Amino acid sequence: MRRKFLQGAAGDAQKKTLVRKGVAAAALGCAGCLLGACGQPVGAAVSTPAAPASAFPASWPMYGSSGTHNAAFGAPASAVGLNKGYSWNFAELSALPLSGPARDQSVLGARRAPVKTTQSLGNAVGVSVVGGVVYSESDMGRLYAINAATGKQIWKARGNNAFMGNPLVEHGIVVAGTGDTGFSFNQLLNFKKGAPIVRGLGWSSIYAFDAKSGKKLWEVSTRGEDMASLAYSHGLVYEATGGGRVLALSLRTGKVAWAKRVGGFDSMSSVAIAKGVVLAGFSNPNYVYALDASTGRVLWRQSVASIANTGMGDNSPAVDASKGIVIQNSVVDANAAAKTMNSKVFAMSLATGKLLWQTKLGVGSPPPAYKAGVATIANGVVYVGSPSLSTMFALSETTGKILWRFHITGAGPAGAGRGGATYYHGVLWLAAGPYIYAVNPKTGTLLGKKLGGGRYGLVNPVIVGGTMYLGNSWGWTQAVPLSSVYPKWRSA
Repeated sequence: MRRKFLQGAAGDAQKKTLVRKGVAAAALGCAGCLLGACGQPVGAAVSTPAAPASAFPASWPMYGSSGTHNAAFGAPASAVGLNKGYSWNFAELSALPLSGPARDQSVLGARRAPVKTTQSLGNAVGVSVVGGVVYSESDMGRLYAINAATGKQIWKARGNNAFMGNPLVEHGIVVAGTGDTGFSFNQLLNFKKGAPIVRGLGWSSIYAFDAKSGKKLWEVSTRGEDMASLAYSHGLVYEATGGGRVLALSLRTGKVAWAKRVGGFDSMSSVAIAKGVVLAGFSNPNYVYALDASTGRVLWRQSVASIANTGMGDNSPAVDASKGIVIQNSVVDANAAAKTMNSKVFAMSLATGKLLWQTKLGVGSPPPAYKAGVATIANGVVYVGSPSLSTMFALSETTGKILWRFHITGAGPAGAGRGGATYYHGVLWLAAGPYIYAVNPKTGTLLGKKLGGGRYGLVNPVIVGGTMYLGNSWGWTQAVPLSSVYPKWRSA
């Protein structure tokens, strides 16, 4: 590994001006609008005072804000605007109209074009919200800090490749990693020979920025991509890389405290941490690994039968520290001839890795790219999607019994159910395809639905008060009032 410091692009100032003239919320209904043609402001004006920083989360230590991935936060009654629900759309670099198709859809088709756009242009995973600021990563190599009330840009930083996770925000420092989804031809030859492979064609680094100013504090380059979100605990940040290693670095300096090679490669499996245990998934071979957060010693590793090679390293484990349970979802029983696959959810002991239960969700056609669903744990229930079936499931956390199924209608042919759901005020909220859904968490029945536009990929809604914050594959960060999705949510 080595450190290096990047200079901003000379044309960033001009690009910023063009992007800020992008399509605003009104552009959703402007089918023929090209970026910049509407000439509308990006951030919708708010009629109520901005909520104080104390009304928002004070930190963001890992993907989904916690091991359970349930990114929901109440707000004090005094935060009137936040509770009523802020509404704005912020255009990132090269954003597409929310009412239009994916890039190159005429060439790639309606099934594959949205996935390529997610991987190459937009906000693939979602956002972090801390102290009145939305921190948002873009696959165009930009990291944004946006005012949570107004949708106005505070600062923007540049990386050497795609930013594709939830920014980690701790002690006034924002940490995010860069990478890409590619493999070199040499890596394909290694795979054919059964040799270890590294994921990532371009540069890959872990960056730290000052949360207030966006000034770069340090950068650590790695072999293999750093697309997955990092985790923080006791002064250290942890990352799983496309080169098959788990790293522990100083939050303040970026100095490597320990580095453990476990083999295989991590793709989008974000790190979770609970009770001093670091968790991440790796593919080729497929295992969930548990490591000691202080030393990097491997405590256990676990897999399941008939797992497909895109499995563990592509999905982020959830962990319920109170019950000592780790939940993972992976692709199994892939049938190339029939062009089908199944999805298996399984629970492991946090202490030992012992398999507690396994549940298959059902056979469907393989969706393009990311094929698993991120689990959310809330009130003893695991909520997890199957993209091959475009269906969200509720399972018992302790037994794995399927409690209900909700078919995600209108999400499009690319498959839905990749991103985690969010439980808040008696409602389950999820984003898939171009829609945002409100679902009864006890029965799986639809309560409300809103067209958000573009596409929501591996995105879990972040809810603070009455406002939902989202990343969008078409290159947008959005704030949406919960009441616009489900008008009765307050009394639910």
